[in-house]
Amino acid sequence: MRAVKDPRKRLLRVLDLLEANLGVPVWDGRKDALEVMVLTILSQNTTDPNALRGYQNLAAKLPAKRATGKDARKLPRDADGQIDKVALRLSNAADAVEPPDWVAVANLSQKELAEYIRAAGLPDSKSGAILALLHWVKDVTGKYSLDAAIEQLGLDASIQALSQLKGIGVKTISVTLIEATGADLCPVDTHVHRILNRLGIVSTGDNRDKTFTLLKPMLPLGRAYSLHHNLLTFGRTVCTAKSPRCGECFLRKLCPQVGVEATSRRSRAG
Repeated sequence: MRAVKDPRKRLLRVLDLLEANLGVPVWDGRKDALEVMVLTILSQNTTDPNALRGYQNLAAKLPAKRATGKDARKLPRDADGQIDKVALRLSNAADAVEPPDWVAVANLSQKELAEYIRAAGLPDSKSGAILALLHWVKDVTGKYSLDAAIEQLGLDASIQALSQLKGIGVKTISVTLIEATGADLCPVDTHVHRILNRLGIVSTGDNRDKTFTLLKPMLPLGRAYSLHHNLLTFGRTVCTAKSPRCGECFLRKLCPQVGVEATSRRSRAG
């Protein structure tokens, strides 16, 4: 199978092969947008398990006054009963983990909030982003509901307004929209960015926002969710950042980077 020059055609072939080998992920319904966005902020530059720990600690310190009946035991687990790092999606956490009391969170100082979420890393910047989000939502709607803000302003205006908040970028917004509302978007995290560049579908260096912009018009209608989630799994298990498993990769005939990193390592060792 030879790689094609047209990046959109290559993307379609990648989509088909991902779905043939990994299945077709299907959006599982609406979630609380505020919960998803806070979880996504916590996930910036760290792993999903770390983000989850920060979120759970915050909820334990400032529990909501009324329980929703969510059950953290429903989170995906590995054979040892630990959180499954490959299968975990933060949308799982929005469905399974009780949220904190947002009124109480909004009344914290940035320093206090930073201590509660420290397990997620970068606590100073993430606490600032969370507080900015909560204050914006309250200003817009009079309550702590991002869903209400999106409904009130409309999708495009909400995206524009959220992108003006410090610490909330394109990836955070797009993850929230795809997971909470089912928007037909493919968020570009480190895995998606790395794989699309390796495959030659885009050539964007370190610029994830540019990858998102270039990818958006290439996506076939209704398949962005599948692409995003399959690339997450593929990036965590096969096309890893270091030592990708090219020999067992079902996309290897489409990939101009097959073996490049291994050859580079051998050259440096010699």
